[in-house]
Amino acid sequence: MMDLSGEEGRMTFNRYMFLRMIVEFVGVVCCTVQLFSGTNLVGLIITGVIALLWAGGEIWVATILNRKSPRRDELSDEHQQQATEFAFMVALTLLVVLGFLFMALSLIWHMAIEFPPITLPAIAMTALVISDARYLWLEHNGAEDDYED
Repeated sequence: MMDLSGEEGRMTFNRYMFLRMIVEFVGVVCCTVQLFSGTNLVGLIITGVIALLWAGGEIWVATILNRKSPRRDELSDEHQQQATEFAFMVALTLLVVLGFLFMALSLIWHMAIEFPPITLPAIAMTALVISDARYLWLEHNGAEDDYED
């Protein structure tokens, strides 16, 4: 078990963000498994197990670690805003590209192309991971000391 009581093992906001990013990545895996496994029973069971792991991880990060006083300073707030905007633009660009691609393919093949519904949650979870990763990258490059590494 992770000891967070010592100076070296203290739970910093950036460590919290890293753990949250990993938990969100499990959510992306969950959605992607369902996307590529189809709607068969085995794919649904695999996705259900991964979804339970993801939900358990989210609950663990939110309650066990219970970050009561997250770091609040102007640089951290700016990094969070930039990371969110970056992830939004990536997700929006991906949705536009997929939309045009599916539209073009349906015009070429003269048939409707189904857009699997699980694709949207997969893109949303990916945007969360990108946002957290971008935040950590900005924090790492903008940090003047090692306090929050």
